[in-house]
Order: sequence, then C-alpha cells, then structure tokens
Amino acid sequence: MRKIALVGVVLAAAMATPALAQSFLGEWTATAHVGPGAEVSEALSVTKTANGFAITVKPPAGTPEGAPQAGPGTDIVLDGDHFSYNRSLDVQGNSIVISYSGVVTGDTFTGTAKVGDMPVSYTGVRVGVAGK
Repeated sequence: MRKIALVGVVLAAAMATPALAQSFLGEWTATAHVGPGAEVSEALSVTKTANGFAITVKPPAGTPEGAPQAGPGTDIVLDGDHFSYNRSLDVQGNSIVISYSGVVTGDTFTGTAKVGDMPVSYTGVRVGVAGK
C-alpha cells in the first residue's frame, strides 16, 4: 500500500512539472524602465501553440502612427518560471534585436531587456490568462 502511495506522489509531481514551464503564459502589461522616470509599457500576450509558444505585442496607447514597433517574439524559451525571447525592431532599414529574459513569480515578472550590451529593467504584471 505504501508503495502505491509513493508511486502516486512521484507521478503527481512528474505531471505537475510541465505546468511550471507555462507560468509565463497569459496576458501581461510589460514595462521597460529605460531611464530615470522613463518607461515604455505594452500589452504582451504569451500563448501555447502547436509548435511551442507565441508572443504577440500591442503597442502602448498613444503611440504615433508609423512609429517603429518591435515584431512578435522569436526564439522563445520557457523553462520553469524562467523565460527568454527576442524581438526585432526595424529602424530606418536597420534591424535591431531586443533580447528579453526574466523570472515569473505568481502574477508578476522581473528581468531585463537588452539591446546589444545595454540592459534595462523589464517588469510585468499579469492581467489575464491565455492559451492554457
């Protein structure tokens, strides 16, 4: 009887592990803290797809028409509560890669957004659940 209980506990723990890889799934308000008192926020959606994960972004309210916008997430890695992904921003014909990484804790995340070697603080607050 104890062996059956032990097997049940091990199986339950093993089946719970994949859910941790999905802690970044959902709808977020993500904010890059680009300087003292300067922030850029956007609506971030992280969903599970047939081929892995997708990250789409809506520009912040009040963004001028035609302003450069970074594209969707690529190279997405979700590992437990850790995440990383890239986005490309085209500025006057030049492609700039922005690399994001961080850790989810409940309904918030903290991390960095990097353009080249220049990191800035990157935080988020969950506003909904998507793709679970």
